[in-house]
Amino acid sequence: MKRIDCNYFPRWVRKSISFTIDDGNLSMDRKFIDIVKKGGIKGTFNISSFYFDQLSPEGYREFYRGYEIANHVRLHPFALKSGVSYTIKDTPHPETAEINNDIYPHGAEDGLYYIMGPKGWRKIASDDAYIRLTAECTAQIKEVFYDQPALAFVWPFGMQDNGAVFERLKAMGFYALRKTGALSDKTNFDLPGDRTLWSYNANHLSLLADAKLYRDYPDDGKLKTFIFGVHSVDFERSGNWCDLEEFTEKYGGRPQEFWYATNYEIFHYEDAVKSLIIENDAIENPSDISLYIKIDGEPIIIEPHTKLKLS
Repeated sequence: MKRIDCNYFPRWVRKSISFTIDDGNLSMDRKFIDIVKKGGIKGTFNISSFYFDQLSPEGYREFYRGYEIANHVRLHPFALKSGVSYTIKDTPHPETAEINNDIYPHGAEDGLYYIMGPKGWRKIASDDAYIRLTAECTAQIKEVFYDQPALAFVWPFGMQDNGAVFERLKAMGFYALRKTGALSDKTNFDLPGDRTLWSYNANHLSLLADAKLYRDYPDDGKLKTFIFGVHSVDFERSGNWCDLEEFTEKYGGRPQEFWYATNYEIFHYEDAVKSLIIENDAIENPSDISLYIKIDGEPIIIEPHTKLKLS
């Protein structure tokens, strides 16, 4: 019986590296890209499409060339919380107000309101408006970035306490829904088991310490990933761009150890590995990408839609 090991990324490595960066802040994203591209580090930018008035479509495609674009909801609103009774006012919001459940009409968007929070007035959307704004963001992203293979969804302000919206988002066909917050569990760096609840491994403050844990994590025969986030401007506010530079110097440019990919590429590769059909005398790759495996320790590439005899 031949020993078949399918848990490899391209170049027969177990570990991948990626990032997930929110909002679409062009000046900060440019600074971020200029650093990570030196190490060939790839990832995903999650954009609220109201930012699309800053460049032409061609300008956006060139700016984010080589990276994945995900949906971060047009206008970046909160969602109404399930089980909360809101009072809809019929006047524009005042300059200041107490923090409560009073909401004021946006004016230009049906189902969109303003609510006072700890950091001032914020947009908040009804269930229907939230889904509409998400769909509009998808359409705008596809119009601008027409070569995107798929779209993921990333919650503005973190996962919202609204089960109905959550279920409707799942039904919209996103390959993943990402919440916000660096994972506290650093014990295995496994790929997320539930992509509707996944989040990133490290933020801008824990990047170097968590990356060292990842580098030193022993090979347990499984695919691993290290994805960091969550805003490019976080490095500016914390004054620690040097940490991103050090991370790139230490962990970039090492394709013999890490596979650098977008979030989609990592998840898509995992799906392709899971789709392998292993029989007594053959192994078949029904997916649309090449897969890297080892048979009795020998490295082998199985091309898309091919079957390899094991004799």
